Amino acid sequence: MPAGDEEKGAPLNPSGNQLSAIIRRKQQQIENQLKELGMDALQERLEDAAETPAKPPYRLARLVQDIRLRTGRPVMVLEIVKPSPSSTSEDVGALAAQYAGWGADALAVLTDLDYTSTGYADMVAVCRATNVPVLQRDWILHPLQVVEAKEAGAAGVLGAIANVCGPRGAPVLSSYAAAIGLDCPVEGLQVVNKNEVEAMDAGGVPFYAINLAVGISLAIPGFQTDMAKRLLYALPQGASSIVGVKSIQEAVRAHAEGADVLLLRREMLEEAESQGQQGVERLLEQLRDATSGDD
Repeated sequence: MPAGDEEKGAPLNPSGNQLSAIIRRKQQQIENQLKELGMDALQERLEDAAETPAKPPYRLARLVQDIRLRTGRPVMVLEIVKPSPSSTSEDVGALAAQYAGWGADALAVLTDLDYTSTGYADMVAVCRATNVPVLQRDWILHPLQVVEAKEAGAAGVLGAIANVCGPRGAPVLSSYAAAIGLDCPVEGLQVVNKNEVEAMDAGGVPFYAINLAVGISLAIPGFQTDMAKRLLYALPQGASSIVGVKSIQEAVRAHAEGADVLLLRREMLEEAESQGQQGVERLLEQLRDATSGDD
């Protein structure tokens, strides 16, 4: 799919056959990459990344602690993607710099082929254009993807899904990311009780994602926010959480239930942008006012 408006219609919250098709395509993409790279070169890149971890490490997790301590509010991560079919990676970098200048705490760059044909270049451009933590937003299935994110200058990855990676795969990805200094929140496909959270906790997962890609998509009023509340309460003591939101109301509720990080979805940002050039800046001001402190 070409970049741009068609990309914006691609399913970021798929289910059933859609999700299976996306994962098969991503698996094939990674298999082709691994075959071209070769096992020796793969092992060398994985080891090199572990020997030279990101400095400073765990930028998102450290930011959570800093902002919570100073203001009591959650970290605001803005989702970003190539704005039009004719846009370049440099245009994505310029948009990222604008978001950062307006007060974004961090950015999440969509890099999957369903959204852009130049995802890695987009991420590199964003990392170079800003000083805020940058997260790669993709379907994360293999440690090589985590290495590539580090090499691009990213602070972490979003898209490691427990049910897709398997009961052992998600903790392995999380642990490897931690070993090279990156944050890797793990998301559940259909987490409706704390059993999966307990399994991830046993595997050493310190960061959890809720309502980002899949798993809580029933069109029932209040279902998503009630489920997010239930899951946040089930997280292990000391664990960090990132929750995807599409409105100020969802952001306020997620903050009230203890979310450490809010991922502001594209839909929310596009609505703000439609209200004028400084629409996103005003949105961030509203969110900071609404979520600062303990009230």
